[in-house]
Amino acid sequence: MSRRTLHAGPLAVEIGVESGKLRSVELPPAVPEGIETSHLADVVRQLACFPLDFADAPPFTQQVWMEMQKIPAGSALTYGELAAAVGNPRAIRAVGQACRCNRMPLIIPCHRVLAAGGLGGFSLGLEWKRKLLELEAAG
Repeated sequence: MSRRTLHAGPLAVEIGVESGKLRSVELPPAVPEGIETSHLADVVRQLACFPLDFADAPPFTQQVWMEMQKIPAGSALTYGELAAAVGNPRAIRAVGQACRCNRMPLIIPCHRVLAAGGLGGFSLGLEWKRKLLELEAAG
């Protein structure tokens, strides 16, 4: 797998590409100072040039990831709503696990999935989740 860096303003995103397909997206550990909606949109545009490769993920995880891609920017679903959308309303924890295993944030927008009582978790940390939701709402 080859590694590349995509840049937009202060945002640098590491990606893994294999056979021309996107396999992973890594955001920096901390939210960069000065990141704006346009930077996020620019990186998402650059990522959209690649077909996704998540065929090695379990079928339920793939189903959750495909459904997450349908959540529009500026919108959100709860883990329960996402579980219902994939046809298994009792699979709330399994949906959370699929979100946790997401290796392509921004393209598979798990930050748009919230707990019923609030923000919920995010594998990159709540600072990133808050910032991504804020930037998308402003866009």
